[in-house]
Amino acid sequence: MKRVLLLINSGLRKLIDKGFFHILIGNTLVKCISLCSAIFLPRIIVPESAYGMLTTVDNVNSYLILLNGLGLSNSVLRYCSMQKTQGKKSAIFRFCLKYGVLADGLILVIFIPLLLFSGLFTNGNYGAAKEYILFASLIPVTTYLVDVYLLYMRANLLNKTFSKVSVIYSLLYAGLQVIMAFICFINGVYIGRYLALTTVAVICYVTLCKKNILIKPEPEEILSWSDKREMFRYGIGCMITNTFSLIMPLNETWVVNTVLVDLDTTAFYKAASMIPSNLQYIATSVVVFIYPYFAQNGENMKWVKKNIWRLLAGMCGLMIPIIALCYWLSPYIIIYIYGENYAPAITIMRPMWIAFGVNAILRIPLGNVLAAMGKLRFNIALSAVISLMHFGLDFYFIKNLGIGGAAYALMITYTFSSICSIVYIIRMTRRGTVDAE
Repeated sequence: MKRVLLLINSGLRKLIDKGFFHILIGNTLVKCISLCSAIFLPRIIVPESAYGMLTTVDNVNSYLILLNGLGLSNSVLRYCSMQKTQGKKSAIFRFCLKYGVLADGLILVIFIPLLLFSGLFTNGNYGAAKEYILFASLIPVTTYLVDVYLLYMRANLLNKTFSKVSVIYSLLYAGLQVIMAFICFINGVYIGRYLALTTVAVICYVTLCKKNILIKPEPEEILSWSDKREMFRYGIGCMITNTFSLIMPLNETWVVNTVLVDLDTTAFYKAASMIPSNLQYIATSVVVFIYPYFAQNGENMKWVKKNIWRLLAGMCGLMIPIIALCYWLSPYIIIYIYGENYAPAITIMRPMWIAFGVNAILRIPLGNVLAAMGKLRFNIALSAVISLMHFGLDFYFIKNLGIGGAAYALMITYTFSSICSIVYIIRMTRRGTVDAE
């Protein structure tokens, strides 16, 4: 027993020294702050149809964010983690920052004429929200700036700094949008977000300069054409994978807006999914910590096999009791946080706990481990299959069961994706090699 306690103490000490608990505590604070914002906004943006309008605008922006920087922020995380010299890391960061922002600018040049003149945004909720969508269209670009700075911190294992800046980011983002919503209603939400994102980008830049990790690369550290091509290949591969993965909850909102055409129902769906989706912050905290290590040890199948099962066992032990408790508390959460008017959201929230629980315990960790190891082809293929599968199930369940069917579509697809990833990892570790991609 004494030996077990010593091993636990030693393991905890290593995690503390490497900044894991800074990440976990930081992400906990981030999600608490985000939840406070989620609680206040539905009470400020009234009636429910106005909050549904805000949700519709965010849905469009979420589609744009899927294309952010052509995925080059992911190249920052992986390739900087693999480099030994700071100059080479800085060269990778500068390349991904520059060309990611240029890509976002090109996307806006294509998107804005479609918004203003295409029939895609003339009918239903999207037509009513067109002016708000235009006003908020620069949010994805500023979001990319902040993301690429934060990922560069992660790649340099600045876990404590990353956590502090993330908390500041969330405080400003949540606080300013709530304050400005009191003044300017829906437009105020986006004014607050712009102010927060710009401020945090400046804080990140100053912090990285002080840490002396934005140095000028030496001539021999300048990226070659093959290096740049590899960055684009990996970034675009991750973007495609993330697009297929993250598009599923966005498709739900699209189906709700298209099939049900009811802003109140959209608001109920948003309220029911908001808190369960935050289960994922625990998985995100773990992934933030482990990603660089799996990137560095991705070809050591013995190490991967040992640590992947430790990871999943730990996630199950931590998450299952939380999911069970929150499932039972769902009526109280809806009534006390959102009010009696949101009572229809209770039946939607309960299956959401299970769906997002599967996502947090299995799908997020497994997908990120495979990405860290460079398994792009598998991730892209799996994400494409489950995205199409989810869209079909979503349309079927929402049309036949109403808005509550969205949770069942998520539950089935997240479970199927997790099983496929587990089978693939088992086969890969048994072979003991990583195939080149």
